[in-house]
Parts: sequence; C-alpha cells; structure tokens
Amino acid sequence: MKKINFNWGTGILITIIVFMIITLGTVFTFMNENVDLVTDNYYEKELEYQQQIDKLNRTHNSGMDVNIEIINLNIVLTFPDSIKTGKINGNVFLYRPSDSKYDGKLPLQINENGQMIISTKELMIGFWKVKVEWSVDNDSFFSENSLFIQ
Repeated sequence: MKKINFNWGTGILITIIVFMIITLGTVFTFMNENVDLVTDNYYEKELEYQQQIDKLNRTHNSGMDVNIEIINLNIVLTFPDSIKTGKINGNVFLYRPSDSKYDGKLPLQINENGQMIISTKELMIGFWKVKVEWSVDNDSFFSENSLFIQ
C-alpha cells in the first residue's frame, strides 16, 4: 500500500477548492431566490408618499383611527362612532410582505355597528399588513396595522 503524501501545498489546494464550492453554491442559491418588490410601480408610489403621510397625520389629528384586530378568526375593522356608514367609501388592502401574489383589495362595507369583518379562512398563515383608505365628506384618511394570522 502506498502512503498518501500530505503537505502544505495539498492543504492549501483543498482549502481553495472547498472555498470555491461554498462560494459557487451560495451564488447559485441566491440567484434562484424569488425577490418580491413591495410594488411593481415603485417610483410612482414614492411620489405619492407625501400624500399618504398627510392622510395619516389627518387621521391621527382628527381621532378617526380605525381599530384593526383579529377576533374569532376574523379581521375586524372598527371605525369611530363619529362616522356615518352611508357617507363613507374606500378600500381595504391586504398586503403580504413575503409574497405579493396573495395581496388583495376589498371595497369598504361597514355594517350598522361601524365595523367591517373580513374572514381569515382563505388567507395564508403568517404576517400581514392591513391598510385602510377611506374618505368622508371630501376628507381622505388612512390607517394601517400589522397582524399575524394563525
């Protein structure tokens, strides 16, 4: 039997080969990773951001915040008592940061209790952002909350 000769040169060569394999494996893994942007029209949304800040400030200053919470496997949006259900219109946006194909938009439909109830049965388990945009008497408002659906 012949003895394998192991010296400094062999050790350096093995180290370089292992390093290259790990580097190429990492590059290959990251190149195949799906990267979802927050929105497809990123630059247009950036220009509208100041309007969003104005709506958020108007909402907080006027006390028109919407309470967004999960109750009995439902997302419950509770509007302030000062809002009359007939004069309000707007949308609810369900945003899933980890996968944009599950995002959704619903029209506001408030019941006589000043609430909108959204079932979570068809939503994926995980982290969601619920954004509510509405207007009353030509004033626009915005509320947002993060939820974890189980």
